[in-house]
Amino acid sequence: MAEAVQSDKRIEAIIIGYKNGFTAYHDVKMIRLKGDHLNLLIMADYMPTVGEIHGNVELVREDGFGGEIVPLHDISGFFVVKNNVFKLLLEEENDV
Repeated sequence: MAEAVQSDKRIEAIIIGYKNGFTAYHDVKMIRLKGDHLNLLIMADYMPTVGEIHGNVELVREDGFGGEIVPLHDISGFFVVKNNVFKLLLEEENDV
């Protein structure tokens, strides 16, 4: 009988903006992107993706003490996902 193998792989998320500079988040379990024309869930080993987001992003983190959600509301920017690294370059920052 085959057992389900649970992956402990995590994503690193890097947010780059003019106002707050460079911010990195480690141990991200998944990333939710929701905009006018986009509804995407990114998890570890997701296929390489490039896109533009006008809307909300949530970084779902997991550490030894439980989970945490880092919300980014009303943002505009460009993102790329490759090799379990999510990079987001913000065009405009609304107190992210």
